[in-house]
Amino acid sequence: MGEIIKTKIVGEKIICKVELSEEESRQLKNHVTNIHMFSSDLCIHDSKIIQRGNKGGAKYFVIPLSLKSRKKKRYNKISYQKIENKDKVFFVCVVNKDPLY
Repeated sequence: MGEIIKTKIVGEKIICKVELSEEESRQLKNHVTNIHMFSSDLCIHDSKIIQRGNKGGAKYFVIPLSLKSRKKKRYNKISYQKIENKDKVFFVCVVNKDPLY
């Protein structure tokens, strides 16, 4: 996982200097815009995994009640990325909302 090694405030923006390993840099595949930073320390909602099917072959993440709403939402595309380090596995999901809802 990368680390922020220097920050600088310029007007209303903050410039962050980030240190990445060569492998992490390769995984970005020259995408240098729309990069989002997050910290595992901010993950405060507990969830669980439900196993279904033959020998638990299908696994589902349960969305915690604290994040659900009563209104039914429609999503037109959901994609994810799996990021592993030595002691944690991150699943970063991107949900594109349907603009009609």
